[in-house]
Amino acid sequence: MATTPVVIEWLASRVDDGLQEGLRSLLQSLVEDLCLATAEAATLRRLTTDGRHLVPLAGYHPAPEVQEAIASAMAQTTAVADSGLWRPVVDQQVPVRWHVPVGVVPAEATPAQVEHLRRFPVRAVLGVPLLTSDGALVGGIALHRYSRDAPFTDDDEHLLVAFAAQVADLAALVRATSV
Repeated sequence: MATTPVVIEWLASRVDDGLQEGLRSLLQSLVEDLCLATAEAATLRRLTTDGRHLVPLAGYHPAPEVQEAIASAMAQTTAVADSGLWRPVVDQQVPVRWHVPVGVVPAEATPAQVEHLRRFPVRAVLGVPLLTSDGALVGGIALHRYSRDAPFTDDDEHLLVAFAAQVADLAALVRATSV
């Protein structure tokens, strides 16, 4: 059987598409495990190759109504310059915590984030950069506390930093091109 360039190109495309789909599915499953371990919601985003946008990769909350809202928010790519709560995580490349008292909306929140916070009051957010094993910034992961009015702790941050270190190299393999 003679292999033509068209067949090689077709197969390479199928392999690449399968790899991308598999990586996204694996990351979604791992984020769901994180949520089970912490009893919090989580969102994972990947920076585009030009570093200007955050592409949603995974998000989870066990309550169907909140999960639907997270899925809706995760359907949108966000410009880093307009990313509100994500911006300091990406710009400073350090974990950032927000405690959100009842009735207060963080000044950094984007209009979409404000709408979400009004509908589903988030009490605290912990954002951590995704840094690959060689130190490259590839995105961020955040825990969102909806039910308890308590700030995230050093232990929470340690857990999320460890999780981020484990998934950053996987996230780096996901294609994230400019919008």
